[in-house]
Amino acid sequence: MISWAVLTLGCFSRNRYWGEDDDKSYRSAVCTSTLIRAGGCNILVDPALPGECMYSALDGASGLKPQQIDIVYITHSHGDHYAGLLGFWGAQWLCAPGEIGAVKAAFANNPEAAGKIGAAPDEIAPGVKLIALPGHTPGLAGLVFESRDGVTAVAGDAVMTRDFFDGRQGYYNSADFISSARSIEMLANTADIIIPGHGNYFLTA
Repeated sequence: MISWAVLTLGCFSRNRYWGEDDDKSYRSAVCTSTLIRAGGCNILVDPALPGECMYSALDGASGLKPQQIDIVYITHSHGDHYAGLLGFWGAQWLCAPGEIGAVKAAFANNPEAAGKIGAAPDEIAPGVKLIALPGHTPGLAGLVFESRDGVTAVAGDAVMTRDFFDGRQGYYNSADFISSARSIEMLANTADIIIPGHGNYFLTA
């Protein structure tokens, strides 16, 4: 059975549901990072923190060490979603196929790292499949799998928090708000549990 754990609980720079202005930054952004265990494969999704901070979060939630991570998966090309990538050099690095060019470009000054980033296949581990969720960025892709809790989706910033899910709204910097709403609606009809990009997991029902 596939299992999962939230490693870092995200926060973000502004939240219209708290009465904050979309045009003003109030705080630094940290994304939600998730660990998925599937078929003996340990997958780290969106490593949010650099170095020892990410190692500590991983150890605290799972007891795993960085060398035990088999795959790091990046949902999209915004830098807060791969801030800790270089700390997992022994893992395979996979990215949403539609985002790989932008992610590689972010490592232009580190050609070895850029060359290590590969496009994810449709299924990155047994039972863990890509799910296209355009809107926040054009090529964003989350992961979906069956866990003991039901159909679980790691949504990245396709869903920022429960509030944005309920409102069917993209974040202020979404590339396409209509596509964002469609992706959220599709997740509502697909998943029992959503792990969003910048908040805690929640049930869709």
